[in-house]
Amino acid sequence: MSFKKTFFKNVLVTGGYNYLSQLIVFLSSFITARLLLPENYGLVGLITVFTNFISVFADSGISLAVIKSDYRHSYHKGMDGLALYIGLVLFVLTSLLAWPIASFYDNHALILPAIVLSLTFVTRSISIVRGALLSKSLNFNDIGKITLINTIVSILLTILLAYLGAEHWAIIIPQIITSIISIIYYEHKTNLGYHLYPFKYIKIAFRHTRNSIQNLLGFNLVNYWSRNTDNLIVGKIYGVNELGIYNRAYSLLTLPLSLVTGLMGTVLYPSLKKLNSEGGDINKEYTFVLKVISIIVYPIAFIFIMFPTELVSVLWGKNWLEVGTLLPYFGLLIFGQSLLSTTGNVLVLMNKERNLMVSGWFGAFFTIAGIAIGAYYSLQGIAQFYSLFFILFVLPFNMVYIFHNAMKFKLKPLLLFWLPIILLSLGIWLSCYFEHSGAKLILLLMMLVNLIVSSKNEIKSIMSIFMSKISSNRSSSY
Repeated sequence: MSFKKTFFKNVLVTGGYNYLSQLIVFLSSFITARLLLPENYGLVGLITVFTNFISVFADSGISLAVIKSDYRHSYHKGMDGLALYIGLVLFVLTSLLAWPIASFYDNHALILPAIVLSLTFVTRSISIVRGALLSKSLNFNDIGKITLINTIVSILLTILLAYLGAEHWAIIIPQIITSIISIIYYEHKTNLGYHLYPFKYIKIAFRHTRNSIQNLLGFNLVNYWSRNTDNLIVGKIYGVNELGIYNRAYSLLTLPLSLVTGLMGTVLYPSLKKLNSEGGDINKEYTFVLKVISIIVYPIAFIFIMFPTELVSVLWGKNWLEVGTLLPYFGLLIFGQSLLSTTGNVLVLMNKERNLMVSGWFGAFFTIAGIAIGAYYSLQGIAQFYSLFFILFVLPFNMVYIFHNAMKFKLKPLLLFWLPIILLSLGIWLSCYFEHSGAKLILLLMMLVNLIVSSKNEIKSIMSIFMSKISSNRSSSY
């Protein structure tokens, strides 16, 4: 079976579960947004700025190293032990930092929730290698099942606890329960065993993957703060209510990134690993995936940019209308971030983790600079300058440094694909800033025409794959 057919088969399997899970989350937000207030989400957001940063160390590239390597059971057990020890250290570290974190925000109600939430470092560390083994074997059916199960459990618990008046605990407790469910399910499917090998196995396993882990960790650390400095600044300067508003808007940005690029990335890395081992053309197939992503995310960005207030009003009601002022700028970020977010998988596969780290540093500098400048003006200013600096600096740099220099894409096709996206995105940003609806619509339509023209071969290929699938299903039914 060709790469494209295998890739889309796995995407559809994983996507079926993921999209159903996200649909459940999306529909449940109608209820949770009315049971919980912005300050409830904001309080948890204050904690997760730090706990999510510390969680960067939890995986440290372990899952990608397991997928990439050709080592067997002893190596997997060594990496499993490494993940667990890291999880335990992070739990202790976060518990010790709970008081300083609360003091930073001058809110000591954060101490106990921070300690409880840090338990997830231990529980999730046990799932890292087991989940990676399922991905390595392209067993996306089981990965999708546990995603769906955890989503349903989490939503039901959140609604129940919120109804009972648990406030922020309704968001925290389900995270611990679902991480335990993942451990049980993954172990049942992989049979890796809970017995820890001696420490020497952990040292040997780490030695074999040290360079890869170090470079990935270097990228993840700076990439985290490039994506979360805004939460830190909003929480510190504007307070928990505004952070709840900002987080709700940002969740609408991460939702399509999770649904599209997160899904694609989950399937892409092990699929490209298999293609590479068979001597296939990685760049050709990766270009195909990028163009498919650009077409899929366009309608989402269009709605965010053209109808932000209407969307928020329908979804969550009047308590959240301020989210609408941020959405157009996050809608612009969807175009660029959805395309760049998959580069890490390819660079790791090509043993160019250092290029990934340098790209992360560059992007973090300009992202944080934009957020800091925007914070001087307003909450909306953060979203405005965040997206502007991403368009002006991060996209052009990655076009040249990552795609041309590191991945060896030819410059002319790159310019034909990226320049229209960058220039049109800048024009849309200006029309949003000056509130010119007519210009926004015209530029968005130009973006659509550009995407269709540049991706016509990919569209034909997709249609061919699906028509072939339909024909084969019809034949088998007779």
